[in-house]
Order: sequence, then C-alpha cells, then structure tokens
Amino acid sequence: MLRRLPTSSRPYLFNQSRPLSVPRARIIPSTRHVHIRAISFSSIPRAMARAFRIPAYGAAIGAGGLGYANYKLEGVRNATSEILTNVSDKFSSVYNTAADGLSSAADIGSSLSAQLQGRLSDTQNGVQDTAEAFKNGTKEWWDAFTSQFATSQDTQSAFDSSSSSGIGSGSGSGSGGRAKEEYSNSRSSERPDESNNNNNNGGEEALLGLVGAATAASISEEKRNDPFSSGSGDEHQLLQLTRKLIEIRSVLLSVDQSEALQLPSIVVIGSQSSGKSSVLEAIVGHEFLPKGDNMVTRRPIELTLINTPSNAASSSSTPSEYGVFPNMPGMGKITSFATIQKTLTDLNLSVPPELAVSDDPIHLQIHSPHVPDLTLIDLPGYIQISSMDQPEELKDKINGLCDKYIREPNIILAVCAADVDLANSPALRASRRVDPLGTRTIGVVTKMDLVKPEQGATIVRGERYPLHLGYVGVVCKAPPTSGVFRSIRGDKEKPNVTGAVLRREEEFFGGENSKYFGRDKKVMVGTDTLRRRLMDVLETSMASSLNGITNAVQIELEEASYQFKVQYNDRRITSESYMAETIDALKARFKEYTAQFTKPAVRSKLKGMLDDKVMDILEKLYWDDPRTLELAKLGEDRKLTPEELDTYWKYKLETASSLLTKSGVGRDSTGLVAEGLRQLIDSIATGEPFTFHPSVSERITEFSHAILRERMGLTADQVENCIKPYKYEVEMDDREWEVGRDRAEEKFGEEIKRCDNKLNEIRGKLGGARKLNGLIKHVAELEKWEVERRKRRLSGGLNATSNSEDEGQVEEGAPVLDAYKYSPAQIIDGRHALLLSNRLNLLKVRQQALKSRRCKTGPDQSAFCPEAFLTVVADKLAYTSTMFINIELLEQFFYQFPREIDSRILYDLNRDEIGKFARENPKIKQHLDLQERKDKLEQVMRSLQGLVNLQKDSKGSLATGSSNRGGLFTKFF
Repeated sequence: MLRRLPTSSRPYLFNQSRPLSVPRARIIPSTRHVHIRAISFSSIPRAMARAFRIPAYGAAIGAGGLGYANYKLEGVRNATSEILTNVSDKFSSVYNTAADGLSSAADIGSSLSAQLQGRLSDTQNGVQDTAEAFKNGTKEWWDAFTSQFATSQDTQSAFDSSSSSGIGSGSGSGSGGRAKEEYSNSRSSERPDESNNNNNNGGEEALLGLVGAATAASISEEKRNDPFSSGSGDEHQLLQLTRKLIEIRSVLLSVDQSEALQLPSIVVIGSQSSGKSSVLEAIVGHEFLPKGDNMVTRRPIELTLINTPSNAASSSSTPSEYGVFPNMPGMGKITSFATIQKTLTDLNLSVPPELAVSDDPIHLQIHSPHVPDLTLIDLPGYIQISSMDQPEELKDKINGLCDKYIREPNIILAVCAADVDLANSPALRASRRVDPLGTRTIGVVTKMDLVKPEQGATIVRGERYPLHLGYVGVVCKAPPTSGVFRSIRGDKEKPNVTGAVLRREEEFFGGENSKYFGRDKKVMVGTDTLRRRLMDVLETSMASSLNGITNAVQIELEEASYQFKVQYNDRRITSESYMAETIDALKARFKEYTAQFTKPAVRSKLKGMLDDKVMDILEKLYWDDPRTLELAKLGEDRKLTPEELDTYWKYKLETASSLLTKSGVGRDSTGLVAEGLRQLIDSIATGEPFTFHPSVSERITEFSHAILRERMGLTADQVENCIKPYKYEVEMDDREWEVGRDRAEEKFGEEIKRCDNKLNEIRGKLGGARKLNGLIKHVAELEKWEVERRKRRLSGGLNATSNSEDEGQVEEGAPVLDAYKYSPAQIIDGRHALLLSNRLNLLKVRQQALKSRRCKTGPDQSAFCPEAFLTVVADKLAYTSTMFINIELLEQFFYQFPREIDSRILYDLNRDEIGKFARENPKIKQHLDLQERKDKLEQVMRSLQGLVNLQKDSKGSLATGSSNRGGLFTKFF
C-alpha cells in the first residue's frame, strides 16, 4: 500500500497545464510501504532535465512493480484476516455445540488446515511473481538511464506523449476498479514478448494509477477510521458549537438539578439483548460497558463524549484516549478501557440484589479524537418477566427509571433488533407514550445482517411505524479484540473497533446490497451515519432550547445575586481563607489558655497534690496511732529537749519524710501538669468551630498527645534527679519553718471543717444532736463489747460463745440492740460519726500543738511538730519540680504545638481536603454554595450570551445576503 502523498507535492507531479519539467522520483523500498517524493526544480538547465527524464521513466516501472508487490502483500493480509475470522466463527460454533466436541473439532481442524494451506500457497506464488516484476522494472530503469544520452530527443517526445496519456488516465483514478486496471497494465508490461514502448507506457500508467489509488485509499482509510479528524468548515463549526453547549450543560448540572436548567441529552433505551451496548461501543470505538449473563446494567450511565484534537497528545503528557469518572477524582485519567469496564461493572454490582436497579447515576467522560461531542445516557434494558433471583417489581422499576429520563427535553434513542417485529419493541412503545409524534425519537435498528436486505431496507424506511427523525440501520458487529484472536491478528494493545465496524458495515450495505441501501434509496444506514445524525439532532435540540435556557438562567442568576447581597453583603470567602481564620483562632485561644500554666499556677497545683499526700502520711503514721495524744503531752513539757525525745517519734518523722520524698514525685507532678495540658487541648479541639470538624479535631488531639508523650519521660527523670537531695537531708531556715507551720495550721483548719460538715450531715439525717450523741454512745458500746469479745475468744472461751450463739441465746453482758430505735443503716452512720468524732478531737489536739510555743520555736522542734516539717518539705518539692517542669515540658510544648498546627493541618491538607474542611461547617457551606452557584450562573450566562449574539449575527448575515454559507445557526434559524 502506498503512503498518501503530501498535499504540497501533488501539483508538481500531476500538473497538466505545463509539461513535466524536471521531476525526480525517489523510491524507498520497505517491508510494507513505498514512499514517493516528487520535487520540482524549475531552475535546472534543460540538459540536466533531459538526463533525468529517462531515469524517472524507469523509476515509474520499478514503482509499478513494487506497488504490485505491496498489492499482493495486502492480499496476504486480507486472506489471513478472513481465515482468522473463520477460525473465530468455527471456535464459537464448537463452544456452542460442546456435546459433539470431539468429532466437530477434528473436522474443523482438517478444514482449517486445508484452507490455510491453499491460501498461503496462492499468496506465496503472488509474492514471488511480484518480486520478479520489481526486478525487471529496476533493470529496465538502469538500461534506459545508460542509453538516455544517445536517444534523448526521441525519448523526450515519446515520454511527453506517454506522460500526457498517463496523466489523463491517472486523473480519473481513485476507485478500486481503476486501481486494478492500472495494476493489470503494469503486470502486462512485464511480459518479455512485448516491445519496449509498450513496457514504458504500461509502467507509467501503473505508476500514476497506483499513486491515484493510494491517495484515494489513504483518504478513504483515514475517514473510515477517524470520521472526525477532517471535515468541512461547517462540520468543524458544528463540533465547536455542540462542545460549547455540552460544557454549558455540565456546568448547569453542577449548579442545580432543576428541570428549568437542563439541556437535552440522548437517552438510549431498549430491551435486553437488543444491541444497546454494541451501538454505544461502536460510537466510542472500544469495549467499555459491563458485560455478563445476568442483568449487569443496574444504574444509569451518563456518558459524555468529548472530541479532542489528535495532535493534542503529541505535544504534552496527555494521553490520546482516556476516561474520567468525575465523581471519583482519585482515579484520575484512565487510559485502559478494560479498567473502565471493570469499574463500571463494580459500580453496577454495588446495587444490592434485592433492589436490582438504582436511580443513582454513574458519570463517565471519555476524551478521544475518534468520538463526536455527545451526551448519552445508557439505561437498564427492558424485561418482560423477572427471574427467580430478581424482585417481582423489577419490570416496573425499570419502566419507571426509563420514564424518568425520556421526558422532555431529552432525545430518545430507541434501539430495536431487526429480527424482532417493531410492534413488539418496548423501546418504541415507551417513546410513543411520551413522544406521540416522534419529534424527538431516533430509531436504531441493530443486527441488520440477520434479516434479508430487502426486509431490512423496509424496516429502516419506517413506513409502518414512522418517526420524525427516522431510523438508522446498523450492524455494529466488531471483530474480537481480546484473547487469542487479538494476539494472532497483531492488533494494538487498545484497538479502536470503529474502523472495523465501519468496514464490516461497508461490506454489508455495499456490493450487491447497495441496490437496497444506496444513497438513492433515501435510507440511513451505518454507524458513521448514526454518529453524525446524533450530532445533528443533539445540536438542533440544544440550539432550539437556547432562548428558553437563557431566560431561565437569567432568572436564577438574579435570584442568587439578590440572596448573596442580602445574606452576606456581597462578601466573598474561600475555603482557604476560612481555614486560615480557623487556624488563627485556634492559636489565639491556645495562647489565651496558656496563662493557666504560669509558674505560680503550676506551683499551686503541685502544692495541693503534695499537701494531700502529707495528710495521707499523717493519717497513716500519726492519727491512727493511739500514742499520738502522748506526743501532744510531751510537747507541753518545756523541760524536755528534742535530743531527749523518745527515738520512736524520731523514727516516725524519718519514715514520714521518706514516704513523701520517695513516692515518685517527679512522675506524679509531671503527670499532673501533662494531664492539665491534655484537658486544655481537648477543650479547644472540641469547642467551636471544631465541633463541625471531627477529623481535624482528632488530628489536633493526636499530635498534641504525641508531643506530651515524647516529653513526659524526659521531664519526669529530670525532676527526680533534681529532688534527689531531699530524699536524704532537708535543710530549712526559720522563715521556711514559719511559712510551713502556718500552712499546716491552714490545712488542719480545712480538715476540721470537713469533719464538722460531715457530722452535721449525719446529725441532720438522724434528727438532731441528741439522737446523734445517743447513736454514737450506742455504737461505742458495741465497739467496746466487740473488743472484749475478741479478747475472750483469744483466751479460750470461743467454744462456749459459739454454742450459746448457735442456740439463739444472748451472751451475758452484750448490749441490747433495739431494732425499732436504730436501723442497720443508722448503725453504719453511727460508726462513721464515731470515727469522725474521734478524728475531729485528734485534729483539734494537733492544731493546738501547732499553735504552741514549742512549735513556734523553729525547725529544731520538728520531731514535736511533724505536720509543719512535712509541709515545709512539700513546699520545697513543689518549687523545685515546677522549675524543671516549666523548662522541660511547658516551654517545649508551647513552642512545638503552634508549629505542628501549621505543618500537620494548614500545609499538609491539599485543596480538596481544605474544601471538604470548609464545607463541614453548615454556615460556611451555605455561603460557599451560594457564592459558587452565583459564579457558575454568571459563567453560563456569559457563554449563552455569546451564543445568542452569534445567533443574531447569523440572522443578520442571512437577511442582508452577505454570506452564502451562513453561520453556525443557519440550519436551525
């Protein structure tokens, strides 16, 4: 096959207005193509021109021979393709008749072997003959070149006459029959029994015929494979207008789902197995729709086809063909149509079996240079009955879903099979219900190759069931594009099946069947015709809706502008600005709350914790000791010195100090401050406006706790190391002793007050102080008797006591419990009241000891006043712990937390996440939605206004007659 010549070189090669001056043809042999380049040199002298005319004549012969060889190779390819098609059909037959598999497989194998052997034998002979033809043509060219100087004048005149005859014959070439005629002339020139002149004329005619046929074949092949790659100016304008209206439709769908703001789409309906999927895949050029034995299409598929220039991908990283799911931006551009098919299958199968169908649409955009600008909606196919695994109301659900989409202004593409009577077509029945006149219904008759040609032509004419937009007959049976046949055929990784479909339809509707489907029969057949018909109808419908949609958009825009003015005073915001304001407010609130963690505040918290520990130690070592009252009496003896005090009390003081200093003060104090910081962050992260942003609130809490965990261990170790000296020796001066003693008195006063409050509570429950005193006295007798009873048991009277209790007798001397006077609950309260009363008496005694002259003397009296000594130690521990906690924990946290907010929230979120964050706040979402709606309506209004102005210009040019061709809207207005 010859490659198409550049347009710029044709006038120089086929110029009939003047003789061929000095053409030079260069033949580049290759395995599949012959490249011919013609260059004109008008300034070369005449002698040089004569020298190259004869070589050009010889080159023509060689080109004819090589073209014939390529023709034979094309025959090889066609024969192989036909054989493989037969193989595919044979294997399909074997699969369908598996019962007779073994015998059928043997017959098929022998048949295919004989057929393939015969085809290859014929092809081999043809290639050998063609190689000889090319050899002879080259030899004749060399002989002519060596003798051209001797016979230049005669040869020039002969060449001129033959060139003129060759050009005349070549100008009419362009069809398959003319090319075959030139091939036969070239073939006859190779016979040895003919003269040189006959050979020369045959070679020139072969060259010119091959060039014309190759040019026509290249144009035909280009149009067949890519009908939208070239066209007239009207077609280009048609594509641009349709694309503009589709873009407007997409924007309107994102603004509102109101029927007033909808441009028409093409809705594809039909029964199951009617060929809907084949029609759509033939339009797109790839298999991408879900396939399966059961009903796979369970959701509407809103398909937007976008025609992209074929040279757009060569200058950038954008692929030539790809699909996009707008509602799933994470998938990006999908270049594999098998992946698109699997995604569509998964999305459809996500509908639960008990529902069977869903009205939630799947949005898909396909960008390709081989598709027209169309908006198609594929719906589940009509069924007559439901299967056992489908709900009984499935038929009604599908009918309701289709009725929802085929309402105005959408265009209905009713798909019907040719082998089924149109009277039984559910698609035509549904379209007639909503479109009685058929003004917006296109009938598509599939499987035309299953009926007789005359019957198919009658169906497509639509005389029995007429439609205003007519019927289009298609075959849409593409060759296999996957499996073993695809690997044998050597197709590309992602073949475009449109060209194969168009070739198959050209074979079916042409040839002998052209008498039924020819242009003079006024029937519309072929996928290419269907695509252009859909473009024409869609643009017509969109253009007719232009004025109405413009008025509706104008009304919506005025309403949105009024609301935006009233509610927000035309104040514009963005998701980024809201995010920045929120982060600034978070930092300001954090800085405000950090005032709670100054050194005095932290020291006060630690002192409170250590004071509680001091009280617990005093209760354990002193208050529960019966000899504590003895310590108070020793303190009143002025002659007794600290050195003379019993070592029992000195040991108790050292034990109390060790319990306080070695109780994990570093861990406890650090944990106390860290817990306060956690509560602070939690209160900020769960407050306004983070109540609307749970994910960001969780992220703030997570990284703040991570900072605290990182610093807590180091801080606790530092605090423990710094308070280690106090575990062995505590030094204090008179001032510290006086402060500690005053604080101890204060703490004792608080403890006495709590005891009094609790006693008053029990007194109120019993009904007065007299009843409380009686209950305390009764409980004291019970306690005394219990003590004596335990002593008797230890002394050997256990058996006698047990026997008397078993017999139900009251032991002698036991107090009588009056059940009507004191209930068990009152007995429990009495025990608590007795304990509180004893504690209160002891606290008052120790409070008097703290106020005594001995305790005021100084720290050398610490053994007599353990309360003051332990309070001073607690103050020292709190001061030292605060200093190091502030350095190791607080300052580091206050420094890192704001920076972590910036790095992990403000700078770590992408644009989509920021937009999602802003819309989590209902008030901000309402503001952004109204603002975005207003902006999109303004954008649509500008586009519509431009189209309306273009319409006015077109009308004006038609009225004045300034343009014969008209503008974009000529065919509609």
